[in-house]
Amino acid sequence: MSRPGTSTMWVLGPLAMVVVGLCGLLGGCPFPPDQGDGTPSKGNSGLTGKYVGSTRCSLCHVNTHKNWGQTLHAGALETLEAIGQDKNAVCLPCHAVGFGESGGFVDRATTDDLAGVGCESCHGASRDHVENIENADMRPPATISTSVCARCHQSEHHPHSEEWAESGHAAVTEDVAGGIVAGTTMYVQNCGLCHSGDIFYLVQVKNGTVADDQFSGVKVDELQGITCAVCHDPHKRTGKAAQPDEGRDFQLRYAEVATPTATNSITAATDRTRFNLCGQCHHSRGRTWADTARPPHHSVQSNVYHGEMPMPAGQEDTPLIFSRVSVHSFAPEQCATCHMFRQDFESEVAPAISGHKFAVNYKSCALSGCHPSVAQAEAVRATLEAEIEGRFATIKALLGDPATWEYISNGGPQDQDAVPENVKKARFLYYYALNDGSKGLHNPAYVRDMLVKAEQLLQD
Repeated sequence: MSRPGTSTMWVLGPLAMVVVGLCGLLGGCPFPPDQGDGTPSKGNSGLTGKYVGSTRCSLCHVNTHKNWGQTLHAGALETLEAIGQDKNAVCLPCHAVGFGESGGFVDRATTDDLAGVGCESCHGASRDHVENIENADMRPPATISTSVCARCHQSEHHPHSEEWAESGHAAVTEDVAGGIVAGTTMYVQNCGLCHSGDIFYLVQVKNGTVADDQFSGVKVDELQGITCAVCHDPHKRTGKAAQPDEGRDFQLRYAEVATPTATNSITAATDRTRFNLCGQCHHSRGRTWADTARPPHHSVQSNVYHGEMPMPAGQEDTPLIFSRVSVHSFAPEQCATCHMFRQDFESEVAPAISGHKFAVNYKSCALSGCHPSVAQAEAVRATLEAEIEGRFATIKALLGDPATWEYISNGGPQDQDAVPENVKKARFLYYYALNDGSKGLHNPAYVRDMLVKAEQLLQD
């Protein structure tokens, strides 16, 4: 993995190469604007330890530093200053670089370049690197591990890491993890794109490639799940949040809200670029009713939400059911409206909620203005779930013995030609609704249409 900011050299051209060349000749990067004698600039006389400050990093990592300067991390100390807590030793370790450590932040007068959450807050002290830039072993580590963010984004005030650890994003699914470590092509090149944060980051974020044996020798529990840096860009404001709190941005890598036109094309239904942040993974893998080996993947949430279903090539204009816009399509933050309810810290008995468990919180339903109260939203959900579960049971009963109709992977007949076409269509509709996992909540009318159609097909 290339270190952050290396692409900057190509953007800046000859000037940047001259700077790097001089750094190499001098054995390291010089101090940024100094006092003429090689000592740190005013306000940074204390920068003599292991930390060098973000300004010095900016000599080479120009664009990265510029983008970081627009983030709330850059002004983290200012938030304490605004409330008179900039001397609070409890808060400073997360609002300044290296506070409490040898060579770390002391005050504005002597270590101003260590104010805020700077480069070295995440990448570690950089003295050895800037004084030996040709030595690759001394370059600060770049990792997508949530442990980096968890140094500060934790506890009752910012429980992002604790909540994330309880979510399905925190670990690579067991069978996929085993396949990735074993170098199995399907798991590395296909499943790994969404089950492994390491692979998603390398391929989807960095536009790189992975070899089948890239994780050979890595322990399964060392593989990264869908970590913070998969969804968030740690270096810049992106403007991709739909309704961020005042002054915030959330630094999302992909748009929080997307409104693609529903389609039944396999190409479009599997195109992650059509969907929002969650839809980068939660979209169809292209299975249609004509497939016989496996049912639809457990990832069709975006497709169901937008009311679309992939059809075999040439059948796009004759879908099993017509597209339906979800009643929830007007949720202001789409998926995040329900799955990422947020609440500021009030007290120890009412700690902050960051939303990173990704579990539905019905307070969102009321606060968004979609439902008059939490109780009403829960009642609507219970009624819908009861209906959909009843329809699932009816279809399962109509299908009968699984040995006669199931997909091959689920123990169905090897001779799938013996399964009637209507049954193939009905089982696909059944699994498409079932594997969406919301019991109709993502798109009530569309899911109901699926199950009604499946019943009709089995009764004809």
